[in-house]
Amino acid sequence: MTRYDEDRKYFDPVMETLPRDKIRALQERRLLDLVPVLYEKSGLIRDKWDEAGLKPSDIRSLDDFLAKAPFIDKDAIRAYRDHHNDPCGGLMIADPEDLRTVGFTSGTTGDPTPVPSGPTTAIETQSARDYWHMGVRPGEFLAYMMFTFRGGQARSLNLAGAGFIPIMMPHDPGALPLMVEAIRTYRPTGFFMVSTPLLIGLEKYFETTGEDPKEVFSSLKGTIFGGEPLSPRFSALAKSWGLELFEITTLGDVVGAIECNQHNGFHAWEDLALVEALDDDGHPVKDGELGELVVTALADPIAPLVRFRTEDLVRLDRSQCACGRTHARFWVVGRKGDQTIVRGKAIMPRDIQSLVETHNETKTCLFQIIRPQMTLDKLRLRVGYEPELLTDSTEALAARLVATLTAYFDVPVEVELVESAELLKLGPPQKIPRVTKQ
Repeated sequence: MTRYDEDRKYFDPVMETLPRDKIRALQERRLLDLVPVLYEKSGLIRDKWDEAGLKPSDIRSLDDFLAKAPFIDKDAIRAYRDHHNDPCGGLMIADPEDLRTVGFTSGTTGDPTPVPSGPTTAIETQSARDYWHMGVRPGEFLAYMMFTFRGGQARSLNLAGAGFIPIMMPHDPGALPLMVEAIRTYRPTGFFMVSTPLLIGLEKYFETTGEDPKEVFSSLKGTIFGGEPLSPRFSALAKSWGLELFEITTLGDVVGAIECNQHNGFHAWEDLALVEALDDDGHPVKDGELGELVVTALADPIAPLVRFRTEDLVRLDRSQCACGRTHARFWVVGRKGDQTIVRGKAIMPRDIQSLVETHNETKTCLFQIIRPQMTLDKLRLRVGYEPELLTDSTEALAARLVATLTAYFDVPVEVELVESAELLKLGPPQKIPRVTKQ
């Protein structure tokens, strides 16, 4: 079997189906090799370990690391950046000449944090496996509309043995006519990536032009959706266009995590990242229980994150997936900072999605929770609507939304209506902040 045997099931059959005990042994070897380098060269990690009274010699096993290593988070990275005037936030362990790019997170939940990278990245390995599983093969075109400047993302499509050829376009609904033309011309087999605003734009594009989406997208074997959770209506709409959507999320800014063809959780590549799910006190939760995702990079020679608290609330499962892969899967419930308590009830943005989009005027599913503090007596929402779809007054629409939401959550609800086009201006191209203070 050659590396490019197109009929093989996995891009890397050995690693993708590695038994659990061998995954753990590999993680321990990589971690023990990394720890001394981290302490010597990463200013942030050394400061945190010194504060904890911890030295590299104290870490002799994976269990030692999990029991003793302190956590970091985005605030710690930003604080080190600002205090030391270090744009990489104290994460760099490589020499400056090894650095090739510095990307940034989207900054939706705070100012962007750096993502430094070298000639190759773990993202390339992750992408090769996931695109292969979607059906994309070396030498084929892939429509590419990325919305952040993360180092390695563009390279990941055609390096690391993947051989994909990206068709680069801006992640902007205004570029959709160009995108459709490019897809018809080059007939890509994969699409990275669509978001809620792009799906909104595509729906309007096909309604306006009368073009057949099934014909436009007929060459695509898989399309990645990201930026936020996929809503039920948009999932059904994409399916009606002939698109198979594979949702993507971030594995703590270390690599991406994508669904497989079973669409039953995000795959976390554990040879690239050590994955934990912890309770509020930092103790591990059982598989299937809700915990905060904590990630340590195992294959980043430039600026590895170590016990990075992501603030993502997840359920983790280490059992083998029906697709045959053995690495862990996880399901994202939401971000800790997005949880809103209304009269003792915990409400997440994804709880609201399917309710807002059931009304035709608000089917774009654009909304924000207005939350000056985490605990409220009333659920306040700002909801985007399409003026041309109004069948009665905005007051009547607001009343219908209030009735739907009140019946579901059994808490007082207040709705402020804003035209969808205006609401879209409040965020980056791929999403709007779902929680705002005002």
